[in-house]
Amino acid sequence: MQTYFVTKITEQRGTPRIWLDGSRLAQAGFLPGCSYTLQVDAESRRLTLRLKQGGERLVSRKEKCGKLQPVIDICNGAKLAIFAGLERLRVIFSAGVVHILPLASEARRIERETRLREKLASGQPLDVGSISTGVGVLTLTMHEGLADAGLSSRLAVACDVDAGYLAQAEAKNPAWCRDTVMVAAPLQEIAFDPWAARKLPRVDVLEAGVPCTAHSIAGQSKKGLDIPEADSTVGHLAAGWLAWVALLNPAAIILENVPGYLTSASFAIIRNQLTEWGYRVSATVLAGKEFNTMENRERMALVAVSEGIEFSFDAVERPAPAVQRLGDLLDDVPLDSPVWSEMLGLKLKEAKDKAAGKGFMMQIFDEESTHVSTIGRGYAKVRSTEPKIRHPETPDLLRQLSPEEHGRVKGINPILIDGMSATRAHEVLGQSVLPAVFRAVAKALGLSLRKWFAGLPSGEPSPFVLVA
Repeated sequence: MQTYFVTKITEQRGTPRIWLDGSRLAQAGFLPGCSYTLQVDAESRRLTLRLKQGGERLVSRKEKCGKLQPVIDICNGAKLAIFAGLERLRVIFSAGVVHILPLASEARRIERETRLREKLASGQPLDVGSISTGVGVLTLTMHEGLADAGLSSRLAVACDVDAGYLAQAEAKNPAWCRDTVMVAAPLQEIAFDPWAARKLPRVDVLEAGVPCTAHSIAGQSKKGLDIPEADSTVGHLAAGWLAWVALLNPAAIILENVPGYLTSASFAIIRNQLTEWGYRVSATVLAGKEFNTMENRERMALVAVSEGIEFSFDAVERPAPAVQRLGDLLDDVPLDSPVWSEMLGLKLKEAKDKAAGKGFMMQIFDEESTHVSTIGRGYAKVRSTEPKIRHPETPDLLRQLSPEEHGRVKGINPILIDGMSATRAHEVLGQSVLPAVFRAVAKALGLSLRKWFAGLPSGEPSPFVLVA
């Protein structure tokens, strides 16, 4: 390749036209008076101009500043019909050959939408990719939400830096398939590994989280960061994540993170790059209380769909309000169990923080509570600001939630932590989404895909029969 050039398709008297001239043509050998052939490849949407003695076309000429310059003027509706609907093209100049194709971003859009349409027409399962999988809470949630919309799916590839998490997902997660590709590596490592990247499968839907430790309020404060992107461990991962999107070329994307991600530079870069690649991007903050979850965790949700598809968070169904009782989700713990403790150290810390004017307080709940505060990744460390359960008869005694209780509070399938240590189970649960929230998002996305395939107007109610 000598030159990569982007040009516009113009019109002359209603006929599409491509005009090439100047030094780029001359460098490729297309000099005034030379003959060439023009080949049309409708399947790949490519025009190829190739120098050939006795070819059916001649390179024209024009004079500019006293010098003759080569000109190729293609004004032919039949031959340029392969570019119908496009405004810009890429032109690749090489020695003796010029290729004219749709922009790479446009070619990717056509490829992913064609692939999705073929899947929906044939009833094949949609291929789903997962990044920062953990044990696959969001993965299973996506699988179930798409099923609610009448779409089957299969996990094609899963990536996480923690090989132990992926091993647990492979062994226990119902969404994992026999031929799921496991990538136990930093996402940025394979994103920029050309050899391995070529072996990744294309997917129809991508679900992902970008590690959020630098974007949470606590994370920024603890690390003393001016901006989240300054974190040397995870601050740059938006770049690797976008590289994965380019490799997998999904027709639809669900990305989750902490609410603060919405105002970050990383989010702005992701949103603008996805838009430039031909996606429609929507984002909001969803709260657990809207979906009757015991834990009122808030998460940012981004949904991006290929340009021809429409999605709105207004279509995400919220259930009728209902009140839960924490006691219904708790284990039957004996009143004299050694898990009960006065937790004097935490109580002293609370008093000290209060005296210093700090806002840190213990979060204590009982069986009659209708909600609990957010339970984080480090819950096993017994931190003061995360939920503690009060003894039903001796108020001074407290205990931690068990991993099983933690999972119930979030509404997570217990099979996903089966056999894990308490510390590891709390880790994966504490950094997971609330399934009730993202299952509703996945269902709305699935209905959007079906409406697009059926060619229905965006405002028309869904006619599809849904799975309860």
